[in-house]
Amino acid sequence: MTQPLRSEPTLHQPAVVCLEPDLFFVPRLCDVIERQGGRAVIVETPEDFVEAVDREFPNLALVDLGAEGDWRRAIARCKMRPHTAQIPIIAFGSHVDAETLQAARRAGADHAWARSRMMETLPEVVKRYLHPPTIYPEGWDAPLSAPARRGIEEFNRGEYFEQHEWLEEAWNEETRPVREMYQGILQIGVAFLQIQRNNWAGAIKMFRRGLPRLRTLPPICQGVDIASLRAAAEAIHHEITALGPERLHEFDQSRFPKIQLVE
Repeated sequence: MTQPLRSEPTLHQPAVVCLEPDLFFVPRLCDVIERQGGRAVIVETPEDFVEAVDREFPNLALVDLGAEGDWRRAIARCKMRPHTAQIPIIAFGSHVDAETLQAARRAGADHAWARSRMMETLPEVVKRYLHPPTIYPEGWDAPLSAPARRGIEEFNRGEYFEQHEWLEEAWNEETRPVREMYQGILQIGVAFLQIQRNNWAGAIKMFRRGLPRLRTLPPICQGVDIASLRAAAEAIHHEITALGPERLHEFDQSRFPKIQLVE
């Protein structure tokens, strides 16, 4: 396995995983990503790409279609697994090879662009995914429903199984896009439940399903302090990722956050 080339690691910086075998282009990628406050993780093979996406939980993944190996399978694997499916993948290749670009789209890439377009828009693209704009979904300024409020109460009591039941009911009853907030919160709660059960893999998967749902919400949504919850959950995710399954028991569970409501 090739070793990823990367900038000085600061785990709290959002990552961009890049499948890029062209060593002449690597400095350009790293420079753009680091200027936007990100952390570049460069790999040279499709197998390492899958492993890095799984390990790093990046905000964005880039695939140079000139890479050797089965990049189609690598893209498909990332998109088929629930805990990595939401990670955007942008592939790029020769503008005259429309068939390869189309193959990348069929494999699951969110976009497949000509290399020239990728080069021209790289700073803008990286900035957009590392620092996504706030989205105000329909219903964001409405009051919490009764089941959602009960779910948050259970969350704050540390009853993470019960919070799941109430927030799932709230999610089922809500038809507006703001329902994603309920699902994101309940998945964070289930991640805490998995930590209590010493299930590292389960906790990582639930964090990586829930955190993207909260990433673009307004700081206060339906009176819920999403910004504080997201920051606390991201910090715990980073910490247990570093601890790994063998040392998960070292995590101080008294640090599980409570959800603040702003009336």
